[in-house]
Amino acid sequence: MPFDNSKDEMIVSPYSKLASIYDDVMSHVDYKLWARYIQKVIKKWNPDARTILDISCGTGSFLAKLDVARHQLFGFDLSFEMIFKSKTKNHCLKHQLQLWCGDMQSFVIQKKVDVVVCLYDSINYLLSFDEWTRCFDCVFESLNDQGIFIFDICTEKNSFKYFRNYIEKQKRNEYQYLRESQYNCETRIHSNRFIIDFNSDARTYIEIHQQYIFPLNEVMNFISKSKFDLLSVYDGFTLRQANKNSLRVHFILKKNST
Repeated sequence: MPFDNSKDEMIVSPYSKLASIYDDVMSHVDYKLWARYIQKVIKKWNPDARTILDISCGTGSFLAKLDVARHQLFGFDLSFEMIFKSKTKNHCLKHQLQLWCGDMQSFVIQKKVDVVVCLYDSINYLLSFDEWTRCFDCVFESLNDQGIFIFDICTEKNSFKYFRNYIEKQKRNEYQYLRESQYNCETRIHSNRFIIDFNSDARTYIEIHQQYIFPLNEVMNFISKSKFDLLSVYDGFTLRQANKNSLRVHFILKKNST
């Protein structure tokens, strides 16, 4: 899949160009499975929840799969382009999702919610626990008393198993892209480099995404010092305890009024 070498290359911010093809790139993700699992967790730990905020909502695909008759749904994403894309999607328009552009490290909402979620290892984009602290503080202030915070991380085992030297190429009628994924075990940085070539554009765009792969024990230690109570730590998409072989880990935290 050769790219047009006559085009100038331009490095752009994450999701600024990827947003327009994101749903195609992520077409392998079973958002119904994600929604069923998160709703099962909510039913277990906060069955009376009525309001859900997704603080890394992307183009809204996950929220659109939730039970809109039971829950009032909100979401924001750091990428303006991802939110703009969500406004053009039929399922987001159909469910009248309330989505906006925002930063998970610095946000305030007018009315507190029962559940906050941060999914698909979005929190791994925060590269230090200082950044996590700012995020956790905002989430804490956004939750009702006894509200829950659900987030997940990808583990080092996942990076080694699937993405250490991963290459993905796709060609469509209007564009083509190349994704190169690498994991550096010394820096613990997992990098994804996207090269995106739109037929109608004079440039080829490069996005570099970086995530820090935190050790599970360090995340547990951080949570123990936070304002939240830890309810459970699940092996991905199950209600079993996470372990050293987990590829994805879901954390369930609660805001206590005491």
